[in-house]
Amino acid sequence: MFRNIFLTITALCFTVSVWAADFTVQKLPNGQTIVVQENHSNPIVTIDTWVRTGSVNETEANSGVAHFLEHLFFKGTKKHPVGEFDRVLESKGAIINAATSKDFTHYYITIPSEYFDKALELHADMLTDPQIPRKELEKERKVVLEEISKDLNTPAKKVYNNLNDLMYTHHPYKRKVIGSTDVISTIRREEILEFFNNFYIPSNMITVVVGDVDTSKVVEKVSQAFNSEYKKPIKKHFRKEFPIFTQKRKVEYVDTQSGYMMIGFRGVNICDNETFALDVLAEILGGGKSSKFYRNIKEQKGFAYSISASNGSYRDDGIFYISANYLPVNAEKVEKAIFDEITYIQKYGVTDEELNTAKKMIEQETYYSRESTSNISSELGYILTLTGSADLYNNYVENIKKVSANDVQRAAQKFLGVNKSAISIALPKTLDKPKQKVEKNHSAQKISESNGTSKYIIDNKSTLLLNKHTNNDIIAMSIIAKGGEFLESVIGEGTLVAGTILKGTQKYSSQELAQIMEQNGIKIEPSCSEDYFIVNVQTTTAQIDLTLEILDEVLNNALFDDYEIEKKRSEILNKIRQQRDVPMNIALEEFKTKIFENGVYSNTNKILERTLPSVTRENVLNYYDKVLDSKNVVVSVNGNVDSDKIISAFGAILTNKNQPEFKYSNHTVTKLSAPQITTKNIKDLQTSWLFLGWQTAGVKDVKDFVTLKIINTILGNGMSSRLYKNLREQDGLAYQLGSSYTPKALGGIFVTYIGTNPETLDYSKNKINAEIERLKMEFVSDSELQDAKDRLKGSFLIALETNSEKASTVGLFESINLGYDFYEKYIKMIDDVSASDIIRVSNKYFNNIYVESVVK
Repeated sequence: MFRNIFLTITALCFTVSVWAADFTVQKLPNGQTIVVQENHSNPIVTIDTWVRTGSVNETEANSGVAHFLEHLFFKGTKKHPVGEFDRVLESKGAIINAATSKDFTHYYITIPSEYFDKALELHADMLTDPQIPRKELEKERKVVLEEISKDLNTPAKKVYNNLNDLMYTHHPYKRKVIGSTDVISTIRREEILEFFNNFYIPSNMITVVVGDVDTSKVVEKVSQAFNSEYKKPIKKHFRKEFPIFTQKRKVEYVDTQSGYMMIGFRGVNICDNETFALDVLAEILGGGKSSKFYRNIKEQKGFAYSISASNGSYRDDGIFYISANYLPVNAEKVEKAIFDEITYIQKYGVTDEELNTAKKMIEQETYYSRESTSNISSELGYILTLTGSADLYNNYVENIKKVSANDVQRAAQKFLGVNKSAISIALPKTLDKPKQKVEKNHSAQKISESNGTSKYIIDNKSTLLLNKHTNNDIIAMSIIAKGGEFLESVIGEGTLVAGTILKGTQKYSSQELAQIMEQNGIKIEPSCSEDYFIVNVQTTTAQIDLTLEILDEVLNNALFDDYEIEKKRSEILNKIRQQRDVPMNIALEEFKTKIFENGVYSNTNKILERTLPSVTRENVLNYYDKVLDSKNVVVSVNGNVDSDKIISAFGAILTNKNQPEFKYSNHTVTKLSAPQITTKNIKDLQTSWLFLGWQTAGVKDVKDFVTLKIINTILGNGMSSRLYKNLREQDGLAYQLGSSYTPKALGGIFVTYIGTNPETLDYSKNKINAEIERLKMEFVSDSELQDAKDRLKGSFLIALETNSEKASTVGLFESINLGYDFYEKYIKMIDDVSASDIIRVSNKYFNNIYVESVVK
């Protein structure tokens, strides 16, 4: 199955209610299936309805209608006018979205559980009684056409679409889910409603509810909400595609600086037992840093910047995918190296170590994926929709464990090979073709406690935040070193440290470290930002001792080999070039470069590209030594841990580096003194991009910080925001638009953005400015202000669902001097913001000293 998308599912009989593992499945008289899993660890719930239709049920005449209809469902019913769904749900902090694929479409809401009844009522009404007003239809038609145009500028999307064309010639899987400009620009409302009436019936739906709910009440309420007579669903059967006997290939030359490759092999459908061996084979070949592709092609030979493998199993068919991104001159080398690795497994099989590591990784990822309500609902809905049963949810890991080395070798022999492959490649237009070529005890003083989190100062002067609970066996840790890029002597030092800190230590080689972590389900993810250097860790109670030992090695004994530094430098520079394949990224990069020009907060890729080549190994070592001084580090731990063990471990791991105490107040950021305007022209661009923004308060001015969060919610965050309603809904100007507020320790950035047709760019800019002026001149109504507050509070609650999210959030609050208990104050401060505060803060920051970045 497609493990990278959704990992699992379970057994059920559809005639009566069935209890399987920790969820309930029931079939209603109207034919609808209900799945409920109770999870009371957080006061949130996800409602996720899956419809057994997607592009597979379309024809050439209505190609893209399922995706178009997904957009139109949010346009009102008889009971609820246009915009009410978004306004009501987002006012409660809900996350609302939908997705269309080849086999299905699904619509989901994640919301604080106290609002479950209202969310379900709106959800059911939307799916059973869409009105699709003609005015809204025309607006959304523009939006979808804009989305289609945007895809034309993305090399990775072209490679995928071309591979799909090679793999399918007659099965409906050949059609693009998003549809075509010709169909979407002409399809009539009557045709859309015909598709809706044929497929959007309860007997063709599965509703999954996961979270803080009561099962019996949910079943009753879903039954009432979707109450209707049984209607027999339309079931279509399609002729299978023929096997590939001779290699198929398509190379397209596009506006890119990188090479992109996707290789596909005909696989098996999701119900076929051979899918388990293919999942393991994908993990061994390209699933992680200990995989053959990563070790041999990316790391050892340096042919690829990134490379992976995955097994996609669908309702009628399957594709085994291999994807790579590389320097264009390496195209043929990458392809040959991939088939060499496949041939080796076909001839010699895999080792027990490779087999066991892959199976352990799959098991661990499956376990981790089931922490959040939205992930669980996605897994259950995905497989129930495709298989009609839930066997895989309970049995997937057990079936993976049964896979033998012989099974993997047979799968490679049966399904992979040069003559069984389809290859899609994208290369720069400048090329005609690919060119050939341990332990002391430590003590800590408890300072305070708030809402389950205890604050300690360890004897090495580091700060420890400990939230100890037994909700699950997942342990999350965030090690946050204050200073980040402020401590760099050459811009890029921190980035290179983060990128190479796991590439070998005194005790472990890079490969050994990757293998040990993957075999034991340990995740260590370093990164460097302007205000801090952070190492996020995820592990389990069973592996905590090993994890702490590895952390000690990584944080104290990293080698920073010259070869690894050069390889990472090259990888980063290529990624920068690759990101510029997307025009939106170019506009954003120019905006960020100007907003705090010549200061840390404007250290963008444009700056990094210039300075990174001059960063030496000595620079890297110096930064590594000074950034992790214990007095400047906050450690946040969330999970089922032993307090004394954690105190002792970090007392030993973090040491005094004889660095001064880092204080943000000792540093400054540049201030704009005049407007900055930058424009870049790209030939034949179908979507223009505008970023317009201002310097604002960071977290230091807490009152303004919270007020700006509310302003952002009102102006451009979500489907009930002013920009969405007045530019997208009313005028149909854009598929992608909004605002964003990024508060940092010493300053903030408030930016509005839009991607629109080049002909409507100036009009869109004027409309955005008009909305800014409204904020400065008009009092926000009580209802709009309260809705924004509820949305902000609700989304904040949902963002703290997992152990990792909780650990990093309280740790970051503490590190930037807000205090680990700030989230309690934050809720109250949101409630205290007034309409007068909105006007005051808008006038304070939204002035004529701004940055405007345009790509057109």
